[in-house]
Amino acid sequence: MITPPTERWHILGAGAIGSLWACHLSLAGHPTALILRNASRLRSFINPIQLREQNSERSIKLTAELANNSEPIHRLLVTTKGYDTLNAIDSIQHRLSSASLILLLQNGMGQQQQLADKLAEPRPDIAIYTGITTEGAYRESPQTLVHAGRGESWLGPINAAAQQRGAAALDSLLQLGLKTGYDQQIVQRLWQKLAINAAINGLTAIHGCQNGRLVSDPSYRSQMQRLCNEVEQLAAALNQPLFNRPLIEVALEVATATAANYSSMLQDVRNQRPTEIDTINGYICRQAEQLGISTPHNQALVSTLASLQTTASEN
Repeated sequence: MITPPTERWHILGAGAIGSLWACHLSLAGHPTALILRNASRLRSFINPIQLREQNSERSIKLTAELANNSEPIHRLLVTTKGYDTLNAIDSIQHRLSSASLILLLQNGMGQQQQLADKLAEPRPDIAIYTGITTEGAYRESPQTLVHAGRGESWLGPINAAAQQRGAAALDSLLQLGLKTGYDQQIVQRLWQKLAINAAINGLTAIHGCQNGRLVSDPSYRSQMQRLCNEVEQLAAALNQPLFNRPLIEVALEVATATAANYSSMLQDVRNQRPTEIDTINGYICRQAEQLGISTPHNQALVSTLASLQTTASEN
């Protein structure tokens, strides 16, 4: 059963990316509700969001609610941090039905299969999709959302129920003003995004810089190159295709296209929140260790970021 196009999209994760998709869904006339953790966050959505894109700025009133709301959820977009996926789904699982679909649009890898495994036996009828996005967005203030870099997004199925429903169930997302496509074989794109994030996000976090600085600073470029070399070595050992050219070239292009963007990982460090390093470079390290492959530069990045966060929490 495919839900009618007039049914509401619920969004778990009210950060920059979740809010960006909520804004574009609302602009396209789709009923949308952000699901928030607590009443204080709910009060922050009383006022409209100012969406700044290129040379335009629009005021958009977003609807928000708490997880314990009783309204059924038919279409759920999850943009929480990867490490928080299972807890986030647990908070609204009582609102899901056989007609529900879940789309994970997150950085990192590992959580997608964990969710599919978790729901495989009790809820095999729930369609689970996943996706990647290179859209660049950040919160300049609590009420101002900056769409800093235009990118593209790809969505695809990761369980049998989603394969059966296909792209039609995601039509409302595929037809937005955001450049979005559907890929039945989404796993390669997940690896591509993982590889790019591994080259960019952690470095911007430890150096405290916008993405573009990684391109302009020769020392940072060298660090990117070493990270990319290790990711490519792992991908080759797994027979996992990445790109038809060197990863460093692609990563530099993405950093250039999103030069004004502050990565979500940097924003997390600045706000003393947990980062997704464990589902990005940490995932690379764990996969490599299983194969006996050395990844000293990725491991050093994970350790440096962990030390940085420990120091920040102690101050």
